[in-house]
Amino acid sequence: MPLPLVLPQLTLPDPLAVAQSLLQVCQTEVRVEGRQHLPAGAAIVVSNHRSFLDAPVLIAALGQPIQLACHYYLSQVPGLREVALGLGCIPLKQGSRNQVHFFRAAENQLRQGSSVGLFPEGARRIACVSSPTDVGDFQAGFVHLALKSRIRPLPIVPVAIYAQQEWRSWDIPLSVFRWFDITEPMFQADGGHPVVIYRQVAVRILPPIWMPSEPSTRGELLEQADEIATEIRTQIQVEIRALGELIP
Repeated sequence: MPLPLVLPQLTLPDPLAVAQSLLQVCQTEVRVEGRQHLPAGAAIVVSNHRSFLDAPVLIAALGQPIQLACHYYLSQVPGLREVALGLGCIPLKQGSRNQVHFFRAAENQLRQGSSVGLFPEGARRIACVSSPTDVGDFQAGFVHLALKSRIRPLPIVPVAIYAQQEWRSWDIPLSVFRWFDITEPMFQADGGHPVVIYRQVAVRILPPIWMPSEPSTRGELLEQADEIATEIRTQIQVEIRALGELIP
């Protein structure tokens, strides 16, 4: 009688351990304020975005795994793909605007009591050179996710990331990324993708904003999604500039 085939059980890497390892390799020191503001259970975490290191910085600052939205090309480029999966990222679909796949995956995580993270400035933000104190416009997708989830009460946690010391490595030609995502408009331009390496970074976790428990206000809040996103962006911008003023 043949013996049953026993396959080894695959274990996924711990996103927190992966994040800490990446920061150690890059010699990035993270200082965190405001962990007392982190609510228990499910939450939507949003932050500004200037570097590929923002994802591991955010995970390390929170001290817990978080499902992060990431650009489609990160799931296609060898090396970056393994890092994104190791961090527990949810890749967005190629060329899709409604991102039904991401919303379903994110909502499932929230229902299980896990947190979901987004960088509302989008991938375009890290594809250009910007000042550590500047914050781009926020897309309102995270507000729509909060409303669509119908989980009440559900907090949105703003997080400010400010690079106190950083250096810029060689740019990666945008033509390289076209091999992996030919539909992305920002990869059609000439020039390069800047690579910003944080040396010292300050992270400030702000008090959560709670979605109202009354479902009757959902339609009204859908109309105000852009306003809510702008308000949270302003909060993060103020905190980043305050962190910048602390530098002697």
